[in-house]
Amino acid sequence: MRTAPFSDGTPLVTQWPIPPGHFFDYEVRPEVGDAGTYFYHSHSGFQAVTAHGHLIVREAEEHPYQYDHEIAILITDWYTQTDSEIESALRSEHFTWPGEPEALILNGRSGMSSLSNASHDSCKPSVITVIPGTTYRVRFASPAALAHIILDIEGHTDLTVIEADGRYTKPARTDHIQLGSGQRFSVLLTTKSSSELWADGKGGEYWINFRTPDGPGGSYLSGRALLKYRRGNSTQLYGKPFYNEYGRAPYGNYENPFYRKHGKPFYRKSGRPSYSKRAYPGAHNRHRKHPTAPPHAQLPGKPDVSVNNLWTTWLEYTLEPLDTSLSFPTLDEVTRTLHINVTMDNEDGGQLKFKMNDVAWDEVSFGQRPGAIPYLIDAYVNQRSPDYDAAMENYGWDPRSLGFPVRVGEVIDIVWQQTNIDARRSYEYHPMHAHGERYWDLGAGAGEYDPVANEQRFTHYTPALRDTTILYSYNGDGNENTSAWRAWRYRITEENIGAWLIHCHLLHHMIMGMQTAWFFGDATEVLRNLPHPYIAGYLEYGGSAYGNSSYDPFVLSYFD
Repeated sequence: MRTAPFSDGTPLVTQWPIPPGHFFDYEVRPEVGDAGTYFYHSHSGFQAVTAHGHLIVREAEEHPYQYDHEIAILITDWYTQTDSEIESALRSEHFTWPGEPEALILNGRSGMSSLSNASHDSCKPSVITVIPGTTYRVRFASPAALAHIILDIEGHTDLTVIEADGRYTKPARTDHIQLGSGQRFSVLLTTKSSSELWADGKGGEYWINFRTPDGPGGSYLSGRALLKYRRGNSTQLYGKPFYNEYGRAPYGNYENPFYRKHGKPFYRKSGRPSYSKRAYPGAHNRHRKHPTAPPHAQLPGKPDVSVNNLWTTWLEYTLEPLDTSLSFPTLDEVTRTLHINVTMDNEDGGQLKFKMNDVAWDEVSFGQRPGAIPYLIDAYVNQRSPDYDAAMENYGWDPRSLGFPVRVGEVIDIVWQQTNIDARRSYEYHPMHAHGERYWDLGAGAGEYDPVANEQRFTHYTPALRDTTILYSYNGDGNENTSAWRAWRYRITEENIGAWLIHCHLLHHMIMGMQTAWFFGDATEVLRNLPHPYIAGYLEYGGSAYGNSSYDPFVLSYFD
């Protein structure tokens, strides 16, 4: 997103944390090309598991794809432990895994119980209502703490992806959706016609199935939502009765061909409607038992998602940018390749840390360093940024600041390489997310990255600009995990100068140190490109730019 200085939301990278009992005004100015699907969330500890919500940027003018309506779907995971309990377990000197999520949540509901039998409203399936013969833009976003989501819609396998991570793509067909934490996709869904609804006999109700990939022993977590058709503004269903709150179908309230042809049914003297088998063969009569529960009262069995064994290949080398005005740099233009090795190490005492090129970063441990100061504020106050020359001698990062510096004018490839996953783990993946400017996603694969072989894919294919793509784990021979890679390409310009966090988007892994701080440009260029008076309130922890119940903040409107 396009934010003012000190407004990227990353504590100790672009700004100080918001003190307890205070608030902070963020300033965002989207530019042409930024229209898309986003979400806001906390960037401190485990707070983002609940502190999140959709943020949708719409086009000022006509959008490139035609559709009738929009549906926003936010899907995440849910835990029984408190945030502090989970953080304490992950940061403990004697590492304790706090456990997997207890449920998946789609628009606030898990769908683990039926609509009629759920003990709490949050346990019911979310109900998404649609109209026949209508094209919807369905915006998916996942702020999940840990879960990777695989989602399909019963009877609706013709989906078209048109946006990924806030950028329009060329249309890509798929029969299901996958979401790693931090990812967003828009798909076009054209609903069934009225005749199709009558033909399939499902009453205009279709299950939305969502689940995680298989875990140890084939276990997985799943949930349900309901896609429910209505006819115009009517609440009546197709081919099945409309059920009242008691789960019973009142007489004379059927949406069926007899009604549509004659306008109303023929009534007996008793006042009840009479249906002939010829007029409506499926009508209830005295020889048939009336239903006592709606068709969606009972959940079906666990979803059998046949794509599960292919989840590491979904849309790889498929998405291309719709806007081709930005030139994709070739391998010949790359000035430097940074190989970032992802490892998991036991430190003294048994604390478990994720490290990238042997450095772990999280806001708590970094904040405990003597003289710790956010990178961007350090540039303003001390005219200091990560040392480029020192970083070149130390796997790409500066030992003093723990930051990865990159110079303006560089074209860099970043290769995330996973090499030492514990062979006992059957599910270990990392949705890698970049703040700031998007990158060209060069793809992913098993084994070691081969830049020349991979570049051959781009002869007739231009990779999409993304901000969140997944470093997978793959099973090799003997069902043991093997090495894996994900590669990105950046062109560093004056437009993306600043301090940016690049990290795994899984909250557990972030707390365990799987984050990196990057500085594009240097302190001199930051001061030259981002000059502004009246910034004193942003430069100190709890400064005047942070308000509370006693006083309003002194806010600098950067874009005025």
